[in-house]
Amino acid sequence: MAIKTGNPVAGIHTYFGLSTTAGPVPPAVVDDISDFLDSVEPSSDADELDATTFRRPNKTIIPGFSTRSISLGGKWSPESELFFAPLEGMTGLSYEYGPAGLDEGMPLISGICSVLSYSGPQASVDGITTFTVELRLDSKTSGAFPIVPLAGREGEDERSVGRPGQSRPGIPQRPSPQPRAEAAA
Repeated sequence: MAIKTGNPVAGIHTYFGLSTTAGPVPPAVVDDISDFLDSVEPSSDADELDATTFRRPNKTIIPGFSTRSISLGGKWSPESELFFAPLEGMTGLSYEYGPAGLDEGMPLISGICSVLSYSGPQASVDGITTFTVELRLDSKTSGAFPIVPLAGREGEDERSVGRPGQSRPGIPQRPSPQPRAEAAA
């Protein structure tokens, strides 16, 4: 039996991106919202279906529909309000999650999601004002961040990890990568 090992990853390098428009055609531009966030909490839950039949000594439980979610938390600001408030209730948005950052070859979890709720601002007299965002995932693809060519930018290598342009002041964006097909075992 092979022993699997790995090194822990510091959460400070986490990248999370979310689009503000729905639809894969043309590919949605994903805004880097990492600077708004201090927590990204994925979860998954599957229905349990009872498939027990007569003459069986034990129950047979099989998985049914799965519900995948990501809960985002962060420090509220006027800029975060302007970004998240209009997204509440929207469907078909692209997301990207890079738990180890967004450098070439780093793990990338991406897909399409719906914004179920935005609960900002949450204030207390003796604390920092915060917010939470609940995403429900329609799809989830695991892969790696690709190399994105930087077209016509002076002083840059021909190929580098892309962080081109800005769609809003202070929020860098990058195009959604195409999912990579996973090799069959």
